[in-house]
Amino acid sequence: MSLDDTPAWLPRARAEFAQWCPDAEQDATLLARLTQQLQAQEARRHTARSHEPRWLRRLAWGSGALGATAVLLLSAMLLLDPPGSQAAQAATVAGSGFIPLVPEREFRQALAAGRSAAVWLQPAELPRERLALLGLPFDATRAGETVRAELMLHPSGEVLAVRILN
Repeated sequence: MSLDDTPAWLPRARAEFAQWCPDAEQDATLLARLTQQLQAQEARRHTARSHEPRWLRRLAWGSGALGATAVLLLSAMLLLDPPGSQAAQAATVAGSGFIPLVPEREFRQALAAGRSAAVWLQPAELPRERLALLGLPFDATRAGETVRAELMLHPSGEVLAVRILN
């Protein structure tokens, strides 16, 4: 589009728009008013702060710091594994599907000793309500039914882990 192709209404619109534009004096007056209003707001804020007790400001900062500390601590706690979860991971990583019922240290010792002394697998039927104690989903309407399971027993007779079969 060249300069010769400008529509006829464009120069008229430009002239009309130039009339709406404030001149330098109007700009200066408006700037002075806005500056006065801003200074008045700052003065009101300063007087409001001076009437506010100092202990209240300290309390606000202290509670903010306390809240931030609490958030950090709770986040750190959520990132930590619950006790025994590593034993459960060790058992499931091996692909066995067993849920350890003893502390991790005892479970690892039993598995290490299991190479020299046999660890027994015993089929069993457990009441469904036992699933809740193991941290598994539990349907209370089927509490009377049984679940097929396999128990991992230490040669001493101690139950080390359980595997749910159905």
